[in-house]
This record gives sequence, structure tokens and C-alpha cells, in this order.
Amino acid sequence: MVERYTSEEREKEKQKERRVGIPVPVWVIIVGLLVAFAGGIFIYRSFDEQYSEAASLVSRVGDSILATFFGQTPKFIYMGMEKNGEDYRLRPGDTFNLSYRDEFVIKEISTDDLFGKGITADIEGMGDDDDFRMLLNGRELVEKVINTGKSVSPEEYHILVKKNDQVIASIPVTVELTPQDWFRQAKNSGSVSGQIAYLERALKMKPDDSVTRKMLAQLYVKTGKKAKAAAEYETVLAKNSRDLQALTDMAALYLDTRQYEKAIRVFRRILRIAPKDGGAYADIAYAYSQVGNWPRALANYIVALRLRPDDVAIRYRLAEAYEKTGDLSKAIEHYEGVYRKLPEDINVTSALADALLRAERYKEAISLYRKIISRQPKNATAYANIGLAAGAMGNGDREIANYEKAIELNPKDPVIHFNLAVAYEKRKRYKDAVSEYEKVLSLNPKDTDALSRLAGHFLRQKDLKNAEQRFKKIIEISPKDAATYARLGFIYGEWKNYKEAAKYYETAIKYGIKDKRVRYELAGVYSSMDEHEKAVDWYKKYASSNPTMEALSALADSGVKAKKYDTAIEAYMKMIKQSPRKAGLYSSLGYVYSLKGDYDKAIKNYTTSLRYDSEDDIVHLGLAEAYERKKMYKEALESYKTAYQLNPASTKAAEKIPDMKIRLLQEKHR
Repeated sequence: MVERYTSEEREKEKQKERRVGIPVPVWVIIVGLLVAFAGGIFIYRSFDEQYSEAASLVSRVGDSILATFFGQTPKFIYMGMEKNGEDYRLRPGDTFNLSYRDEFVIKEISTDDLFGKGITADIEGMGDDDDFRMLLNGRELVEKVINTGKSVSPEEYHILVKKNDQVIASIPVTVELTPQDWFRQAKNSGSVSGQIAYLERALKMKPDDSVTRKMLAQLYVKTGKKAKAAAEYETVLAKNSRDLQALTDMAALYLDTRQYEKAIRVFRRILRIAPKDGGAYADIAYAYSQVGNWPRALANYIVALRLRPDDVAIRYRLAEAYEKTGDLSKAIEHYEGVYRKLPEDINVTSALADALLRAERYKEAISLYRKIISRQPKNATAYANIGLAAGAMGNGDREIANYEKAIELNPKDPVIHFNLAVAYEKRKRYKDAVSEYEKVLSLNPKDTDALSRLAGHFLRQKDLKNAEQRFKKIIEISPKDAATYARLGFIYGEWKNYKEAAKYYETAIKYGIKDKRVRYELAGVYSSMDEHEKAVDWYKKYASSNPTMEALSALADSGVKAKKYDTAIEAYMKMIKQSPRKAGLYSSLGYVYSLKGDYDKAIKNYTTSLRYDSEDDIVHLGLAEAYERKKMYKEALESYKTAYQLNPASTKAAEKIPDMKIRLLQEKHR
């Protein structure tokens, strides 16, 4: 156990050391000691335990004589030390505790050797070979322990007491490390990895130290260990959910790693704590914009700008949010506000010009694009946008000229080539348009817009083979492009390959083609294949949403061919509602009733048809047949006669007239 003693005791010992004794010859001292030694042995061996302490004292005297005069290894008694202004005594079995801020000196070493010749002290890990009476600092050993990577080192080092280099005692040294030691090393470290290692050590010793944990998280972010950083921030917030710095840093981390939903949740917590933090409103607005929630982004940018009215960056983002939510007038208003403060900023000028272009304020947009070009003469995008504005204003020559200039500056931009191709098409420069579309595809073979425009051009030119090739490439890229399947259906229909045409039309419908007429075309294909029942089904589907005369007529015709007479009758009746004075509809309806065997209704509709057109020989012929079926031979004869008068070339009417006369005579004589 370390023995501490007071300054008074220390002073008394010094006075004893200063007393001047009467010189005594050395041989007298030696003889006296030998006598005492011999007497001590005699007493120790001859008397009872009551004299043991005295005997022990005499024995120690003897040991001193042996160590001092006869070379026996001396025994260590104690070590006197001063640490941080206080005196200590270390005896055998004691331990010396040492920390970073300790200053100490070994002032004395007590052994059996009366003169102390050759007695030294060596502290392992620090100082020199002999540290006796040397002023030392604990910093040296603490830093050495830290550099070994050990957090604590109990009895790893010793104070070695030596007699002529022979160790006669060893006092263990316990190095006491604190989180501050690791923190200090981290601060002084020249490498980030070293700083991380030291801070991790500090946290092991003091896990609740939020300051150290936040510093460690920042270093994790710096070295790309972002998941570890997030975990550290979560630990800090688990202890203190209102730690604003941790919340802010974690939100920034989530923004940086594009974990926008998580960032939004953290920003909400920040705003509950700091409801007037304009920066937090701006940041949460940005996070909302990145997940496509522009209405929420807009609402938060509005609040952010109210809290920071002079922040041009927030105003710029607010303008963008207005633009994304469709309020171009507000977007332009705020872009103009930013532009007034930053008139030389190209990005701001470009954003305002783009908004004006979208708002169809073409002259103002062109003016700003010209300003951009004056500062950046090789800005191809500015020329391209002037071309777009000029085209919208109907100035085709100016449109083409600016697109061509843009391509001269940036020949590898497929969008500009595409826009130029469209401009050529509008000016009927089809050869040039095709060339530009081909350039688009050389730059971007998967540009389905260019493929579609090129295929459409070939289709209009009746170059069906080239059109088919382009449309099939589109399907390779976009296998669910319904419109392309429909166009392939048309091409195969033109080639009278009705089976393939039907396949492509049905695929177009499967993938949700918006053009309802595809159903009409598919019905026509089935009709051409004599699959009249399928034709009826598709005509019916088309006519249900598009009950035009064309659709209903086709449905009625297919109904007749499929012998679905009720479907045909229903279609004709719908057409009659649309055109109630059209004779042909009644005659057609009469014909269907005849096919169905309902001759009364057939006669009625034929008669109605003749009311609107009495000169139609075919209707008279149909009416005559209906009368004949009803065995109304007199009426049939009159109708056949009328049909023959209107059309003497009608062989059927000519044959039926004498036949009806015979039937009448037979009826008369029956």
C-alpha cells in the first residue's frame, strides 16, 4: 500500500539529516556492528517470542552490515516519491498509479545498503536508464500505451530498483487511461482513420459521451461509412431525441445518400423543435421534390421563403416548384425575382428563359437566349431553344437555321437532330427529315420516337417493308407499345395477311391501345377472313362506344353474314334513329326481316322505304318477294310490274310477272 506522509514529517527527517555527529573511526563502527550482529543472533536463538521484534531489528542490522560490507544483495525497503506536489512511499507489494497529467520524481530509495552505492531506479517505457531523482511526466507513458493500441495496461510496466544493474525490487506501474486521452489523440492525429480509431476507443470507455459519438459519426460520413454514421446518430438521439445537431447531421446524411423518405421524417422532428428554421423548411421541400411530391415541396418552400425572404436559392427552388406544379405565371414571377438579383447568372437566366418558352412568351424567351449566347457563343442549347420558339411562332426558316447552328456546335445531341428532322418535315423536306432521323438513330439506336417518325414517313410513302422494319425495332425496344402493334396490323392487312394482321391488332388492344378504331379494323380483318361471328363481336364493341353510321352499318352487315339477324336489326334501328328519312335503312331492315321470316315487318319497312324513294326497283322487288311469301299474289304482281317498269333489265321481275298471273288464275279457279 502506498504510504503518504506529511510535510512536517518530511521536515523532521531533513533536520535529522542535517545534524552534525562526532566523527567516529570506521573500525570502531565496524566492530560495534559486528558485536551487535553476534548478540542479535544469540538473542534470536536463545530467548522466547517476547524478544522476537528486538531480534528482528537486530537481524535487519545484520543484513545491513552484510549488504554494506560483505557484498550481500541488499533488500528494498521503500521508495520515496513526490507526485503532483504530494509525497508518497512505495513499499514492496505496492503499485504506482500514473495518468496523463501526473508529474513525479523518485526522491529516495531505502535499502539495506547503508551507503546506497550503485542503487538506481529505471521506469520501464519512459525516462532514461536511471530515473532516480529525475522529474518525469505521465504523458510519456500514457501516449506509449495508447500507441500500442491497448486501452489499459495493468502492471504492464514497472519501476525497477537495481543494485549495480541487478534488479532487487519491481514496483508495478498501472497506467490510467481516460476517454479524454483518446479524444486528445484523435484531435492530434494526422489521419482520419487514426482519428476514428482513437474516438472508437474513447467510446468504449465512455459510451454515453454524445459529443464524441457525434464527432465519430462525422468522421464516418467523411470516409464514406454512412451506415455507421447513421447508427451513431440514432444512438445519440435514443438518449436525447431533441439533440438538434444530431438531427440536422442525420438529415443531411439521408439527403446525401438519397434516402429522402427518411430525411423527411427527420426534418419533421427538427421543425417540431425549431419551427422557425427556414433552412430546415427548404431542405424538407427539396426532399419532397426528389420523391416527386411537388405540392408538398411547394408548400414548404413558401414557408422557407417567408422565413428567409432574402435567400435567392430558396426563391429559385420555389420558382422551380411552381413550374413543376403547373403555375407558370408564379414560377416566372419568382424566377424574375432571382434574375433581378443575379442577372449575370447563366443558370438563372436559362431557367427564366425556359419558363417563358413554356408559357409561350416566345419573344421574351428568345431575348434571354440571345443574352446567354452573347456570353456563351457556343451554347448549343440556347440556339436549339431559339429554334423551338421560332417554330412555335411559325417562322420555319429561323427555326431550321437555329437548329442547324445548334448541331454545328453540338453534332452529337440526338434531341437537336430530332427537332431539326421534325422542322424539315413541317417544311415538306422529307429527304432531309429522313436523314436527320437516321442520325438520331446512329447516336441513340433505341430512340423510339425517331423510329416511329421514320416508320410513319415510310408508311405514308407506301413503303410498307421499310415501315415494318422500323415498327418491329420499336417492339424489340418497347414490347408493350400498343400503337406500334396497331400499325403493324394495318401493314399486314394491306398485304392481305389477315391472320398476322388480326394477331397484331389483338395485341394492340391487349396493351391498351387508346385508338378505339383498332377494334373496327380488327372486325374488318375477321370479316375478310369470313370469321363473321368474331367480326360481329368486335364491331359490336366498337359501336358500343362509337355508334356512328359507319360502325353500325358494318355491324349490321356482319350480323347478316353471321346470321345474327337480331343484331343486324338492332343496328339498323339505331341508324334509323339517327337518319329517320333515309330510305335505304328501311329497305335494308325489310331485307333482314325477310331473312328472319318475319314478312309482315319486312313489308312494313319496304313500304316505308318506298315512301321516301319510290323509284328504287330493288325495293319493289324485295316487297314483291315478301308479298309472294305471304301468298298475296295480287300485291306481289303489282310490285313485280313496278320493278320491271323501273328496270326492264330485271330478269327476275320479268320471270315473276307471268308466274304471279298463273298463281292468281289458280287461286281464282280453286
